[in-house]
Amino acid sequence: MIFFNGEPSQNSELSDAILLGDGVFETLRSYEGRLFALDSHLERLELGLVDLVGTPIPWYRREKIIDGIERILSRAELSSGALRISIYSDGNWVLSHKEYLPPTKGLACTVIKGGHERLGYKSSSYSARLRARRYAEQKGFDDVIFIQESGEVSELSTSNLIALDNGSWVTPRLEGGALPGVTRKTLIDNFGVKEGKLDLTSLLEAESLGAISSLREIQSIKGIDGKDTPSSNRFRELQESFHSWILGNLSL
Repeated sequence: MIFFNGEPSQNSELSDAILLGDGVFETLRSYEGRLFALDSHLERLELGLVDLVGTPIPWYRREKIIDGIERILSRAELSSGALRISIYSDGNWVLSHKEYLPPTKGLACTVIKGGHERLGYKSSSYSARLRARRYAEQKGFDDVIFIQESGEVSELSTSNLIALDNGSWVTPRLEGGALPGVTRKTLIDNFGVKEGKLDLTSLLEAESLGAISSLREIQSIKGIDGKDTPSSNRFRELQESFHSWILGNLSL
């Protein structure tokens, strides 16, 4: 189902901004029609809009977006869903909501060295990241881990990363190229995860590795370039605690 400018639509006329991907987006998880961290996602989206079109933004109204979200969530009773909010530079906006099946297995990753565009929000022009993931899939992996020219680890194609390193949970620094993810910030604020520098050696020697995002929550990384990575009891405890925390902090 798609809502175009707040109304149900099957065949909406596509503007130049939509066709060119000149916009920002957020994707978040729904649980029985309620959402994880809606305000945080909207705040990041609004920061992206300011960077994209400048200020003021006379056509943007958060209350209209929220009204559209409430309406699209009420159209389908999904126990687990993925809600995407896309807003374009010309003022058009699209909502979509579909079933989301949480991952049940760990990720096999490969490493890509080299920088990638660092933004503080999610741009609709996501082709470089998706191209990197397709590269990984063609090699028989599930995803990529980006490593900067300096050797510092940043993130996966569409998610942040955590590592249990020397007994402490660490996530790559924003200065090292990581996206300021909503789940990442939640884990830092509420679960003792710290920012730090990680390199490939520290990943391979970590007690546990996980990919984190608003959709997947915390998913284990089971291997890097064919080398198995362990998963500890502390990893499973964090998964369970975080899932319970989410269910106790839903909105709408």
